[in-house]
Amino acid sequence: MKRDFELIRKLLFFFEAREKSEYIESPDINGYESAFIRYHCRLLYDAGFLRCEPITSSTSDRVIRVLGFELTWDGHEFLEKIRTDTMWKKINDYAFDKGIPLSFSVVSGVAQHWIKTELFTNT
Repeated sequence: MKRDFELIRKLLFFFEAREKSEYIESPDINGYESAFIRYHCRLLYDAGFLRCEPITSSTSDRVIRVLGFELTWDGHEFLEKIRTDTMWKKINDYAFDKGIPLSFSVVSGVAQHWIKTELFTNT
């Protein structure tokens, strides 16, 4: 499956907005199939952004599914960098213009660059 950063962003917002810390197997995100959402929850878990209960294979230690609870500290930090639609558009436009594929490190680095630019040019 291909990684979808739009869905990742939506999932971060979903878990941030939850009132309770009870697990959810597959969040309902409009326009996305459940299996695709579960895959992205595993990616967020692997990245350390989502606190989950991992369900492993009966024959190995491979994580086959996660039950998501809430964002980790790193998940909150990453979401803060991409929270505004303006920042998210800047990141996507910049990466597209430069021909750079999106990754967690690219998104985070570009966001950090724009944040620093805004901080130091508006003082």
